[in-house]
Amino acid sequence: MEPTAALSASAQIAVAIAGFAGVVAAFRNDSVHDWGQVEKFWLRLLLINSILPLALSMVGLFLLSFSEFMPSIWRWCSGISALFLVPYATMIARTLAGFTPGQLEVAGGTRFTSYVLVILLATVCLLQVWNLATLAAFWPFFGAIVAQLLGAMYQFVRLVLSPRQSPFPDPASRRSRANHCND
Repeated sequence: MEPTAALSASAQIAVAIAGFAGVVAAFRNDSVHDWGQVEKFWLRLLLINSILPLALSMVGLFLLSFSEFMPSIWRWCSGISALFLVPYATMIARTLAGFTPGQLEVAGGTRFTSYVLVILLATVCLLQVWNLATLAAFWPFFGAIVAQLLGAMYQFVRLVLSPRQSPFPDPASRRSRANHCND
């Protein structure tokens, strides 16, 4: 498959998955503002795991339009990918570490699965750095996009199939509702 076709397809898939976030919100019993911290975190992961591949696909397609950059285009793409994925992986790890013991399990997740996914994301980040430094190939960059899309699909399924409301509501949403009711 040519890079242009692969990036176009991944951009279309990313847009479709981002649209599924609305489906997730519609199928849940209550407003997003009433979701627990874990469920809001999963929704954020779903959105980021669809928006980042869309953006990276568009960057790749844009850079493909410059024929003079052709020998180094995949280095550029992997560098840009790493610039976004490293802070993203850090945010995920910090958020997971901030959950109280049992909070993920009550919401229908597990620490083991969550940390395995973080390790996979860190591996994808290292692959981007390797591609930037030495390889300069399309497949590592596209692999990062595919990994994020698979992560978005996983988050979608997890949110849809986990109907339990976390008993750990987001404290910010409670304050917001209380302030709104006092107005």
